Amino acid sequence: MRWSGMMSHVKALRQREGRVLTKARCTPYQGLTCRKEEVTMAKGFTISRVGHIGIQVTNVDRSLKWYRDILGLTLTGRWPMGENGEMAFMRFTDDHHNVVLFTHPTRITDENRNLGYNALQHIALEVADRDEWLKALADLRRKGVEIVQGPLIHGPEGGSGPGNAFGGSGSRSFYFLDPDGNRLEIYTDMMKVPEGEQFPRAEYAEVFKK
Repeated sequence: MRWSGMMSHVKALRQREGRVLTKARCTPYQGLTCRKEEVTMAKGFTISRVGHIGIQVTNVDRSLKWYRDILGLTLTGRWPMGENGEMAFMRFTDDHHNVVLFTHPTRITDENRNLGYNALQHIALEVADRDEWLKALADLRRKGVEIVQGPLIHGPEGGSGPGNAFGGSGSRSFYFLDPDGNRLEIYTDMMKVPEGEQFPRAEYAEVFKK
């Protein structure tokens, strides 16, 4: 089959199968593939992955046991948070944490326990390195995004200032909100905790005691 005939055949197949031709315009919710020149995306920096999630829970002990026994997560450590709360770092890889459990700020009763008071505390987006993290910080500030917490370093190296997770992973972080008020974090440089090791290691455990 000649090249021109082959292309006509492919074009006919695409039309019959409902595929989008190169001349199609992008229409929302129709499952269409937009032409490259019609797609405008912010590329001031590159997100590597969703790195971890923070979950507000009504009982840290109960949730810690559930994530450990039901989902198989490992407890990295737990530290106090505020006057009466605490946070528990948990992992299923060698990252310092993949899930963080936080004491819910609302007083929970049997009557309101299942009425939507439990929620994500934040979603953390990892970038490759410090250079990419600085680009992200600068890019979002240029776009008028308010940084609601940070920039900061989580862990004893970040000091004891407000918002620092003292038992944290050493990551550089800052936080901002999406239009609906969902809390987002961009971070880099999370330390690893190899399988079978404890955190903190015995030789520097004293550093993590306030």
